[in-house]
Amino acid sequence: SVITSPPYWQLRDYGYPEQWGLEPTFNEYLEHLWEMMDEIYRVLKPSGTAWINLGDTYNTISGGIRGLERAKKENNLKSISKKNIIGQGFQQIKSDKIKSKCLLLLPHRFAIGCIERGWILRNDIIWAKRNGMPEPVTDRLTKKHEYFFLLTKNEKYYFDLEAIKDKSISNDKSKNPGSVSDFWDIPTKPSSNEHYASYNDNLIMKPILSGCPENGIIYDPFMGTGSTAEASLRANRNFIGSEMSKKYCIIAEERLKPF
Repeated sequence: SVITSPPYWQLRDYGYPEQWGLEPTFNEYLEHLWEMMDEIYRVLKPSGTAWINLGDTYNTISGGIRGLERAKKENNLKSISKKNIIGQGFQQIKSDKIKSKCLLLLPHRFAIGCIERGWILRNDIIWAKRNGMPEPVTDRLTKKHEYFFLLTKNEKYYFDLEAIKDKSISNDKSKNPGSVSDFWDIPTKPSSNEHYASYNDNLIMKPILSGCPENGIIYDPFMGTGSTAEASLRANRNFIGSEMSKKYCIIAEERLKPF
């Protein structure tokens, strides 16, 4: 099983060259993600699942500035080359075909591209974040949800619904109860390791337990500080991860020493 959350477009600088997420256009960003999905398709076993978490943004230069300012507040701003800066924000080239301030629907553009590349999209799961931060806008609603996409290579694949059912509720094994739905009302969880994209365990355990059998292998191509790795190992799954940030690798290695 593959479980990952790629860097969101124009949100944060992770401090290493050629990183994904700082592409000047969202089309270039999506092409990188589809290249990743092509490789995942190649190595994923026929019964495997892929769970991809993505957030969205708007067609406005302020989207890049917003990410820069947030990084400053979080003391997470690394040196950025001049080619990646316009004024005070990351370089972001607005689409001429889309009006300013329009939501880009990047998660669903990504998902449609995956379908066109041969993936089967089984769910577009809504991750509702009640405790999400308010936004400094007054002409639209505050956005407090993201998407988790469940994708497979084949019509038949490993999926254990029983593993994520609420055991306090009497369930009919022949049916999918409404409590096990594509709406996950799970709050965000602050990280103590200066990695601001870490998962809440209650969130990440759902794809781990349902999408991968015990002693199976979970791969995260953007493992960060190892939140998915730790949860996978605690759930008696094997784990493989990739991470370009040396800082995060050091944190992950320390975090995983008990295992």
